[in-house]
Amino acid sequence: MSLSSRLRRENNTLFEAAQNHPFVCGIGDGSLPREVFGRWIAQDWLYLQGYVEALEAASRLAAEETSRGFWSELARITREVELELHRGLARRFGLSIEALDEAVPFEATVAYLEVLRAARESYPTLVATLTPCAVGYAEIARALNAQGGSRPKDYEAWIQTYMDPAFQETVQVFEAELDRCGAVEGGGLAIEGAYRDAARCELEFWEGLWRG
Repeated sequence: MSLSSRLRRENNTLFEAAQNHPFVCGIGDGSLPREVFGRWIAQDWLYLQGYVEALEAASRLAAEETSRGFWSELARITREVELELHRGLARRFGLSIEALDEAVPFEATVAYLEVLRAARESYPTLVATLTPCAVGYAEIARALNAQGGSRPKDYEAWIQTYMDPAFQETVQVFEAELDRCGAVEGGGLAIEGAYRDAARCELEFWEGLWRG
């Protein structure tokens, strides 16, 4: 069994709790109030600022040229595409760009960003910290998409964003790079701890959004 598969299995409780969280389920069945979803737009906007910095750090730290290119391109796409998607969502939900920039980060958002910053000291640890977010969103999107049914178009668009084949394939690259780090660069215990901490941060992020 690959390292990425083993870590996903060992942290299944956290991933399942995130997938079944009432905030996530509310997106899937369309019952989540729009003002509550607006919290995700603002908090994820703040999170993505640190996420881009982490991707840029990974592009500097990676030993392989192909890995450096992957992280650099992903940072560019996040800046130019994903953040623009958030701007579009914000407009539809009555949020200005100024409101996004001036949003007060929730406790869970601050904690997650701190974990990302700390992980930049080591490439294997950074990859392990970045991977659960990608895995979690890909799995949530597949689960919600499989439910079918009618939901608000913005919620359906959110699901389809992470159902996009390009995103789903990118997750496989995350896990392949994690496997390479485990095989080549060592640091097994640090990798396991970083992965677990990030998976916990994902769950706490959803909980923070739900509590408001």
